[in-house]
Amino acid sequence: MDIHIAQGHNPPHNIHGITVVIDVIRAFTTSHHAFRKGLRCIWPVASAEQAFALRDEHLPDALLAGEVEALPIPGFDFGNSPWEIDQAELQDKELILRTTNGVAATLRARDSREVLVAGLVNAEATANYLRKQNPPTVVLVASHPTGDEDVACAEYIRHLLGGDGITYEAARDRTLNARAAQKFFAGTHPRLRPQDIEAAASSAGPDALTMHVRFDPQPCITAQSAP
Repeated sequence: MDIHIAQGHNPPHNIHGITVVIDVIRAFTTSHHAFRKGLRCIWPVASAEQAFALRDEHLPDALLAGEVEALPIPGFDFGNSPWEIDQAELQDKELILRTTNGVAATLRARDSREVLVAGLVNAEATANYLRKQNPPTVVLVASHPTGDEDVACAEYIRHLLGGDGITYEAARDRTLNARAAQKFFAGTHPRLRPQDIEAAASSAGPDALTMHVRFDPQPCITAQSAP
């Protein structure tokens, strides 16, 4: 298994392997929390306008979540916030998600044989899934173009797969100290909560859910429990 780490919104071609798009702060932390609440699926979209259109034209019962420049989007039900998701009733619901980094990179990963999304919260479960599948190539995409937290998560997954990398404790520390995390501790906006960063830096261990992307043609993210 060849393991590569890429960074940014444009994953490299990986037609024979598995691509894992990582967004620790906060898209795929929020997603994992939503699936733990009983959510059925997540529909990632590129813009707020696409989110409203998808809901209004095809998914009238879907909820909207996301952010622009980390801040909640007017008219959406939730920000990109695991804390807000934890307060909601999501059993058997569907969510339309717009985020700056994780969703953007996911939408550009169509040519991989298989695509997963992950945060630190489910990194161990994701690594276990990759080990079981044993693809020839794994690409770990740190979706924040300049942030350290997604790179740290990728290095942790690579470590779990037997390559060079870092421990969970090191990845957690880098997440808590990442530049993207600091505004959540600064009190600059009432919906940028430190609880979101604590969630992003946490691990649900081997019993976390893995999150899988299906393109047919509208991308949809679903979750499954570890075997």
